[in-house]
Amino acid sequence: MKKYFEQEKIALLLMVILLIVIQIPSFLLLKQGTVGFLLLGFFVLLLCVTMMLGTVKGLYSSFLFIFIVGTALFYLEMTNTPKVTFPLPLFLGYGVTLIICILLTGRVHDIFINQGEKNRRLQEEIRQFVAVDVETGFDNKFRMEMEVQAEMKRTDRYGAAFTLILLQIDYFAKFKQLYGEKETSHLLSELAKTIEKTMRITDRKFRYDQDRFALLLTNTDDHSVEVIYKKLAETLKTHQLLNEKYVTLSFRSGHIVYDQEVAVADYRALLQQVESEMVYREL
Repeated sequence: MKKYFEQEKIALLLMVILLIVIQIPSFLLLKQGTVGFLLLGFFVLLLCVTMMLGTVKGLYSSFLFIFIVGTALFYLEMTNTPKVTFPLPLFLGYGVTLIICILLTGRVHDIFINQGEKNRRLQEEIRQFVAVDVETGFDNKFRMEMEVQAEMKRTDRYGAAFTLILLQIDYFAKFKQLYGEKETSHLLSELAKTIEKTMRITDRKFRYDQDRFALLLTNTDDHSVEVIYKKLAETLKTHQLLNEKYVTLSFRSGHIVYDQEVAVADYRALLQQVESEMVYREL
């Protein structure tokens, strides 16, 4: 965080220096009539190009511009064209000042780009390592991916097995529309409490979508899944609203028992396989 503010201070200082330096060509060019106005316009345009595209492209554009205009002015000076009154020494100073301003602008551009990348990485780290679903207290989908991948590697290396169960609340959007946000938050909170009581302490629970939960059961084989389904069905299907009335819920479910013999390429393939089972299986 300290480095972040230091970079911001450097960018601000460079911008102040840049504004001061720009005053020099502005003061001199405005005295040179139409040619001066045109050169000042290109000066500002090249700075804008550098701010958007970076130092390298800004320098390329500036060198090309200086070469073309300088060559033209030199030719017109040598041929004694009467309409050309722009002095070549002034243009030389213009070119040097332009390069200096391009370098300053490019540095500001790089700082802004780097700070933007750092912000994105920081936000991604927060989502992956810190963020927990507020309504349920379960880990989010980023933590779910990390945990399942770690369990897959552990199983591939040491054997044993784990079971991944997915639960989807049927008609979740309609429930939310009918009962509102407060009742929906209460529903999710109560479901989370019920799941927490039903499962083992070592089992991991995730809310990986608005209407979906995932349960990662370590050291669990196919023989125990139906017992777990029965417990979940008994405890989850009846829900008490805030007004103390009861409603009946329905769920779609799917699971996979992962061991060393399961031919699944990666986490994404594993998740897709379980989600495909949810289409035709009810809890």
